[in-house]
Amino acid sequence: MVAIGAAAARLGEPRLDGCTLLVTLEPCAMCAGAMALARLEALRFAAEDPKGGGVVHGARLFAQPTCHHRPDVLGGIGEAEAAALLRRFFEQRR
Repeated sequence: MVAIGAAAARLGEPRLDGCTLLVTLEPCAMCAGAMALARLEALRFAAEDPKGGGVVHGARLFAQPTCHHRPDVLGGIGEAEAAALLRRFFEQRR
């Protein structure tokens, strides 16, 4: 959500037509909704999130008939590296 807001501010446009968002973890439903509203062209993510994801898992927001914009989605990019990074991050938090 912060990255989408920052990109919109930088471009001076609320819509992010032609933009691609790259993230380490499958976005939640709330973030996927923000992506649809911002009209992102593409989403690229590394690791799937079976517990909290909203794109491939859970709500599967972009597959819903009420979703009026569906970015091109590709997951699994650098999944092992991203999973290790996320594990280290959360181990340090605990």
